[in-house]
Amino acid sequence: MTTGESRGASAQGAAPEAIQLGPLRAARKPRYQLTRPVFFVGFMGAGKTSVSRKLARMLGLVSIDVDTYIERREERKVSQIFADEGEAGFRRIEAQVLRELAGREPALIGCGGGVVTTPENRQVLKECGTVVFLYVTADEARGRISDLSTRPLFNEIEEARARNAARLPLYQEVATITVDTAGKSVSTIAREVRQALIKEGTLCALPR
Repeated sequence: MTTGESRGASAQGAAPEAIQLGPLRAARKPRYQLTRPVFFVGFMGAGKTSVSRKLARMLGLVSIDVDTYIERREERKVSQIFADEGEAGFRRIEAQVLRELAGREPALIGCGGGVVTTPENRQVLKECGTVVFLYVTADEARGRISDLSTRPLFNEIEEARARNAARLPLYQEVATITVDTAGKSVSTIAREVRQALIKEGTLCALPR
């Protein structure tokens, strides 16, 4: 992930349980349960956060955006962490948070686009949960972003294409489920992911 892939804001030193993360709230009454965490990976603009939140609303589950969690935990925006500590510093924090979330009650977890660039993260993803890879081309992702100023990488589309291509084998390495998002709405993708998670045995309906 680059500084252009950030979002959110934070509670340094607070226990994870004490951090109030608005979008982490589950729907009123859970209809399903997860047998293990579900990690969403993919390039920026793939819909990781949107799809995980849509699924959370559909199924009565909890969704967590890793970048938002980091920002609230650190009380700094991701862009500021990059400025203060460089990418290596951010990746170190990201790895800590990923392992922390993997050890909590299973949830739908939207990861940053660059999470797979760290070998430790890839190990956690493969060992601790079901990984949903939302595939998108750089060109389609660019078309989905209304405010390109928040994603400076897309001002240089060739760079975006190259980065996406370089990450593709890493996404494929960790993926349990792969969904091509081309031309699909968030709702359509969410339903497709739901069916795949049920088939995989990660998502189970609760008795009514």
